[in-house]
Amino acid sequence: MTDDQGDVVEISYVPDNDDEPDDEVSEEPKTKRVSHKKKTAAVKKIQKRIKDLEESVESITREKDEFKDKYLRSLAEVDNFRKRIQKEKEDYRKYVLGEFLLNLLDVYDNFERALKVKTPSEPPDEPGVNDVRSILSGVEMIYKQLTDLFKKNKVEEIDALGKTFDPNIHQALSKEEREGITEPVVLEVYQKGFLYNGKLLRPTLAKVAVPKEPGEENESPGETGEEDSNVDE
Repeated sequence: MTDDQGDVVEISYVPDNDDEPDDEVSEEPKTKRVSHKKKTAAVKKIQKRIKDLEESVESITREKDEFKDKYLRSLAEVDNFRKRIQKEKEDYRKYVLGEFLLNLLDVYDNFERALKVKTPSEPPDEPGVNDVRSILSGVEMIYKQLTDLFKKNKVEEIDALGKTFDPNIHQALSKEEREGITEPVVLEVYQKGFLYNGKLLRPTLAKVAVPKEPGEENESPGETGEEDSNVDE
């Protein structure tokens, strides 16, 4: 290309507007990369938060189960303790009352002996006869009250007379051999026995009839001595 004077002029390359670098276009991939990193970091943060929450839920669940187990154990221990106290209370009441009733039986024996004393066979108009009868009537009333008290407290008299001897509830003070029986039998009651709540409170003191040993009548000291002398000769 020449100018007006005829000189040759070199024309350098003039970039077109379209060829100019676009800052916005060059920055777009970088912005996308930053945005992707932020999203990834946010996702990881959320995932970590979820994991932490899950671990917290598991920990709370374990604690809840532990507390529940401890509560059930404590509840069972309290129930067992209540039952044990109730049993000890009942046993204490039984044993304490049993000792009291055992001592009261001595009073019962004395009342029974008093009732066995017969009223004097004197005419009704004799002085003192009616007084004795009044006393016996009063004793009978007290005796009945006492027997009713025993029944109320589950004190039961042992029916022993004529029954088979039982060492668990009878106590033999004396014995007598008799024919016609095959096992020991209570022949006479010296002192009545009693049960309390089905357990022995006091044994029956009795005289017992036992079976007679066979061949005892045929043996005598004289015959035995004679046989021994024959053997010696």
